[in-house]
Amino acid sequence: MPTDAQLLIGKVLQIKDKIVAKRHCIPSDLEAEWNTLNKQTACFESEALYKSAVKGQEMNKHIDYSGSVKELSQLVTQLKTLNKKVNVTQVHH
Repeated sequence: MPTDAQLLIGKVLQIKDKIVAKRHCIPSDLEAEWNTLNKQTACFESEALYKSAVKGQEMNKHIDYSGSVKELSQLVTQLKTLNKKVNVTQVHH
C-alpha cells in the first residue's frame, strides 16, 4: 500500500504534467512561480533517476527529497493553484 508521501508525489507529477502540457500558455507574470515550483519538484522526475545511475550496478528508485509530508502537501496545493491560474488565463486568451 502506498504511503502518504508516495501518493502526494504522484499528485505532484500529475499536476506538473498538466502544467508542462500547457507551458506555452503560462503568462509571464506566473513564469517565476512555475520555475520555482519546477525546481522544487525536479527530484521527482524520472530523469533524476538516470543522473544517479552507474553502469553495471543495480539501480533502485531513490528520490532525493528531505521534506516532510506536510511540505509535500503544500507543494501539491501550490501546483494546483498555479494550474488553476494557468487555466483561467488560457480561457481569457
